[in-house]
Amino acid sequence: MALLLGRAFRQFGRMSRAQSCFSRRALLHVASKERTFKDAVALLATLNSNKQVVKAVSRSSKDANAFAIPEMLAYLRKAGYTPDDFNRMKFIHIAGTKGKGSTCVMIESILLQYRNGDNRSQTNMLGKIGLYTSPHLTDVRERIRIDGKPVSEQLFARYFFELWDRFSGSKSDADLDVQPGYFRYLTILALHTFIGEGVETGIIECGIGGEYDSTNILPQEAVTTTAITSLGLDHIGMLGETIEEIAWHKAGIMKQGVPAFTVNQVPKAQVILAERATEKGVDLGVVEASTALEDVKLGLEGKFQRENAALAVSIAACHLRNLGISHDVLLPRPAILKPLPGKFIKGLELVKWPGRCQVLADGNITWCLDGAHTTDSLREAATWFNEHMVQTQNGVNPRTATMLIFNQTERDGAALLRGLMTALYRVNCVGVIFPYHSPAGRPAQRLGRAMFTYAAFPTNTPFMVSTGKQTVDLKAQDRLASVYQSLDGNGLHMSYASIEEAVQLARRVSDDDEPLLVFVTGSLHLVGGVLQVLKRIKRD
Repeated sequence: MALLLGRAFRQFGRMSRAQSCFSRRALLHVASKERTFKDAVALLATLNSNKQVVKAVSRSSKDANAFAIPEMLAYLRKAGYTPDDFNRMKFIHIAGTKGKGSTCVMIESILLQYRNGDNRSQTNMLGKIGLYTSPHLTDVRERIRIDGKPVSEQLFARYFFELWDRFSGSKSDADLDVQPGYFRYLTILALHTFIGEGVETGIIECGIGGEYDSTNILPQEAVTTTAITSLGLDHIGMLGETIEEIAWHKAGIMKQGVPAFTVNQVPKAQVILAERATEKGVDLGVVEASTALEDVKLGLEGKFQRENAALAVSIAACHLRNLGISHDVLLPRPAILKPLPGKFIKGLELVKWPGRCQVLADGNITWCLDGAHTTDSLREAATWFNEHMVQTQNGVNPRTATMLIFNQTERDGAALLRGLMTALYRVNCVGVIFPYHSPAGRPAQRLGRAMFTYAAFPTNTPFMVSTGKQTVDLKAQDRLASVYQSLDGNGLHMSYASIEEAVQLARRVSDDDEPLLVFVTGSLHLVGGVLQVLKRIKRD
């Protein structure tokens, strides 16, 4: 996710150097004594965030792409590495708009069946399996996993400060900040951790785009497979306003002679992917979900996960074949052939990925959490949630009330909320006619009952702040609440300064033994905040 840092931020504005250096010096005074995980997280928070990067690039008329990879390579050298140092590992590299994380974790789960199996030769060939994804829900360590588990706090702190010292002690490039930005730092940290812990198989998820993404520094020799998940319009300020432009960026991870996979894309995107594959000398396979997965009970809910699973199967098969583990692995294209190896089936059934079509039972409350934050992903989330709503209201417990918790402030939240509600109306068939506002701003006629019994629009701040008269700007949340009421006609909604308050509302509703089905969506940050609040409630 690194289209801009260093030079570009000095051009487009950020926290002043004096403020930044002061806060880091204060933290280092503490960190120099203990150097704990908590200290590492505090220092990490002082780095230029992804949100700042996106905003700066989107507002700039300059082409920051030209500096992205050269700057990333410069930071890599300051860390003591060159790209060739990663040739000791074998990587799978994933780009796309939707389903990147789900596909990555499915691949990880499949490979772990071979890593942890009885066949020692397969275990040795795979070695330790590292996974680097973004963003995280509740703990930054979620981004860096080894053999299916986040690295420990001790390991995170150790490798974090090893890099921090290298960046701080190296000769400063005039065009670079002393420390890289948030995503760049974590990308280098993941690679540094993998090398330090002897990882031999790495699965890497792109941040934004592909061609100029920070992860796209892996040499051709180190990559066994690349893949592009379902594409859609997102980060248009950075990647372009058309699906063709976005497809061009995503295809940038393809490498000559390295097999690449994708799913069925819209025709315009498919053409661009095919053209770039030809230019790069890449064999691009288009994977289709097939009958081979019909009887597999995926560990991840949502019908759309079938497409991600089909892609994951082909990627994992390609990687295993590259390593010489191919006696029971088929590499069919475009469809997956039967029989699917047992270890593949087990991997798909055991996979877990919090915050993505996740269901949690909490007394009388059933939480349905999905961090969807694009038009397409929200449409899919609506279909998934509707399945649970129909099950409870028409069968399991018809008295079940419903509640929406929604927030999105980094994109056009109002437009995404309209799209979500429209999708819910269509799949639920509640008799509401409201596709969108008309060009004149007049809503279409609304008929029938409201979709939700209650609705809450909190900020992404997890917990209430008890500092007296501190005020929180709720304009964005009030705007979402207003849009919601115009769509659903439901006056039982509220804006909140914290996620905790929205969760408390749900718990008050369920106090009288009223079953409640809660749909949390619109932002992974929101979903992560809800999980943090629920964890604290359970602990207390």
